Amino acid sequence: MYYNQAQYDSITSLFTEGFLQKVPTPALKNLFTELKRDLGKLESFTFQKQVDIVEIYTAHFTKGDLKTSIAINENLKIKGILFKPIETHTEPNFTRNKTAFILPFKGEWLTFWGGATKAQNYHVISKSQQGAFDFIIQDENNKSYQRSGTRNEDYYAFGKPIYAVCDAEVVAINTGVHDNPPGRMNTTEPFGNMITLKTAAEEYIVYAHFEQGTIKVKIGDQVKQGQYLANCGNSGNSSEPHLHFHLQDRANNIQAVGATSYFKNVIVNNSLKDEYSPVKFDIISRQD
Repeated sequence: MYYNQAQYDSITSLFTEGFLQKVPTPALKNLFTELKRDLGKLESFTFQKQVDIVEIYTAHFTKGDLKTSIAINENLKIKGILFKPIETHTEPNFTRNKTAFILPFKGEWLTFWGGATKAQNYHVISKSQQGAFDFIIQDENNKSYQRSGTRNEDYYAFGKPIYAVCDAEVVAINTGVHDNPPGRMNTTEPFGNMITLKTAAEEYIVYAHFEQGTIKVKIGDQVKQGQYLANCGNSGNSSEPHLHFHLQDRANNIQAVGATSYFKNVIVNNSLKDEYSPVKFDIISRQD
């Protein structure tokens, strides 16, 4: 009842103090907000089994199910809770983009993370982000900032405009997240200010870490390839200004599988390539 009515303060009152010290109230509220956004209302629980003090259920949401483990103490307070996806498919809906993509920025950017191996791309350990990229801008001295680097404004990527890679519909937005001081990270809202686009081919494109207050589209908007979306920022789980970009096969981040993004007309280390997916340390730009 509390979850469906978005009474998140009432939910947090059900947890032990020890749990809330490890998982602060804002993080817990954000978890339930994201669950509701991705999976809808909670319709019922089905008890599966008990292992010591942990009770395991299947939680049935409007848009899917989650395996839910709950530990209760002697005072009937929740001392632990874990949501895990239930594998409903073994193969992704697609492994690469069907829609033609252009790069989401202008000028030369460095691919800090990108590629299919863990050495090239730490995102590969995440099912939904296994084809993700992190892009930054560096100067001729391989530095991503000037002056002291203690302010976001010192970073070359901060405030740079970011564009739609293709025609698509805006299906999700998160705004209002402060930009972090460089070196600090906001794990409560990992993507920070973000936008998700949906293509006509049912591809979901996630942009993350936008600068606060710069998102210029809203849910339901139909954007055109090359249309301005927002500025690169440093919000969310981000230690310095950069663009996080990834493609996934469904809207639900919990159940989605990531796919590889290929871009048209990319200049890679001074060579023109078509249908190219950048890898770590590639310096890339658009051929406009």
